[in-house]
Amino acid sequence: MFKSNEEAFRYLYDRQGLLCVQVMLSAVRAYGADTGSVQVLTLLNGVDNSFDKKDEKALVRAMRYVEEHLPQWQEDRVVNLPDGQQLTIDPALVPDEY
Repeated sequence: MFKSNEEAFRYLYDRQGLLCVQVMLSAVRAYGADTGSVQVLTLLNGVDNSFDKKDEKALVRAMRYVEEHLPQWQEDRVVNLPDGQQLTIDPALVPDEY
């Protein structure tokens, strides 16, 4: 369905927008990709009940993409989004050692 975790991340960003990325970042930081996927699905699907099976599969892969890239994003304190925008990472998501 998705050739890569990045493709799944882009798909979800296109469908769900910035809120989805913010929630994924927080969930990966707090729970990791696998447990965090359940948290994100529960939260985002509760907003408008629009998640389908393809979205759920994308979420699992997108969360792994976030988990892979989060250390670099925390160091840079910015996430480059697929549409060219940048998301500044909340200082609460950056470990104290940075």
